Amino acid sequence: MLNFILIAILIILSLYYVVRKTGRQKGKGPPGPKGWPVFQIFLGSELPTLHLKLYDWTEKYGDIFQFEFVGKKFISLNSSEVLREAFTKEENSTITSFRPPTFTGEYLLDNYADVGFASPDPLWTKRRKLYYQLIRSYGEGLSIIESQIKENLQSMKKDIRSTGNRNVDPSSIVEEFILNTVEVLVIGRSFGRKGELQKILRKLDHLVNIITNPGYDILYGFLPFLRFLPLPMSLKMNEFRRTKQVMVDYLETLSKEETMEKGIYHTLKDVMKERDEHGNQWFTQENLSNLLVNLVAAGYLTTRGTVMSMIQILAKRPELQKALQREMDNVIGFDREPCLDDRHKCPLTEAVILETLRYISHVPLAIFHATSQETTIAGYTIEKNTVIIPNLWTMHLREKEWEQPFTFKPERFLDADGLLLPANDPVRKKFCAFGTGKRNCIGEVFAKSRIFLFLSTLMQQTTIFEPDGKSIPDLRQREMLPGIVLQPQPYEVRFVLRQKKWNTVSNVNVSQGSYYTTDAFL
Repeated sequence: MLNFILIAILIILSLYYVVRKTGRQKGKGPPGPKGWPVFQIFLGSELPTLHLKLYDWTEKYGDIFQFEFVGKKFISLNSSEVLREAFTKEENSTITSFRPPTFTGEYLLDNYADVGFASPDPLWTKRRKLYYQLIRSYGEGLSIIESQIKENLQSMKKDIRSTGNRNVDPSSIVEEFILNTVEVLVIGRSFGRKGELQKILRKLDHLVNIITNPGYDILYGFLPFLRFLPLPMSLKMNEFRRTKQVMVDYLETLSKEETMEKGIYHTLKDVMKERDEHGNQWFTQENLSNLLVNLVAAGYLTTRGTVMSMIQILAKRPELQKALQREMDNVIGFDREPCLDDRHKCPLTEAVILETLRYISHVPLAIFHATSQETTIAGYTIEKNTVIIPNLWTMHLREKEWEQPFTFKPERFLDADGLLLPANDPVRKKFCAFGTGKRNCIGEVFAKSRIFLFLSTLMQQTTIFEPDGKSIPDLRQREMLPGIVLQPQPYEVRFVLRQKKWNTVSNVNVSQGSYYTTDAFL
């Protein structure tokens, strides 16, 4: 079997000489790299880490630049100001809300039968509204989710207690907490890490993260026949399709069991029975399976990357942990569990979450957009059908946008009084981890709520230490594992439990107490 790189070289070089330009661009186009520097990306190891190359090009070409690959135009948006002009200001926000043709959407998600990779049309709008209803991110629905998350946190606390202060890889604890929540959302109940469903979901998420990497998507989008070759990435794509079907079949089996608990899968099965005004089925089996892929991947990969990164960061910053613990002690104390109503009273905790999301920029290039007609962005003419790359990794790590961007500084999101900056503050407006405009992340509220409850519970009850006998490195953004969602490298830590040791002086404020480690608190 020919090596993947050699095949790519032969194919791309052939196309390079036979593709003809269809005409000159009208108006003034953005600057950008041309020719060989662009093709080099698709010939070597830079393909999985496209965001790093775009970051380097930003230093040379600025807030917006353009490049071509096999006759297709791409523009990279590299500042929050340009991003908002493109995605939030009409008529640009409508023009740029479309998705480009992608290999992921066409071949892996059954001809754009999902929500994330499909372009707007009446059926897409109905699916997106359904997705909002399913995750129940507001009002009474958020209270239901909070109850589910807090129940899953009980299992997490038992897992931490069982570590006995030993060196542990926290990924199994974090993954079970996240997947427990996903299971409850999808099927109404959780089966734990030893259950078959979590094994399937974990495998599916791992495959999604690899095969939807933007660099690979571009390459396979131009050369879709690669999927028929016995290449490593092609084999993973075939495995993804099989695993997706295994997930749906297993959920169908679980849905037939007699139980009071119901989940999203039950709802989607009912929606499949609905008919439009013409008597046609508007929500199909393909919609069901691919909407579940959207939900499972979004509900797992992003939260895993954030929480795992947060634990590593805090293990290296004991003073920040102490400050978070003081906030927990003063606001929540020890007699009750954290709840979502505590969020507005815990500005440091909220700032740590925001700074973690900025610092890792875990969805580095978001999902690509496309222009449905010619438009103007930042004074440049952008042609119809141009692919738009929301370069979030660069936006969050440019010195032009942030002071000391590669330094973890939660205080950048706090005012002089230690309060969280409002959403309309210029600093907050540069924060784009969940995108912006008509295609912003549907699950933002759900994700932030889950991360807050995890972090507040963790800091209320434990202290994170580096492992015995060795040190863990600082989390370095360029070294994170690539994928559509970046993940930190594996590491170990120790979780040491906290308990209040009452001061002998009466009426002492909680923040004045001292603490020692014990198993009794959990």
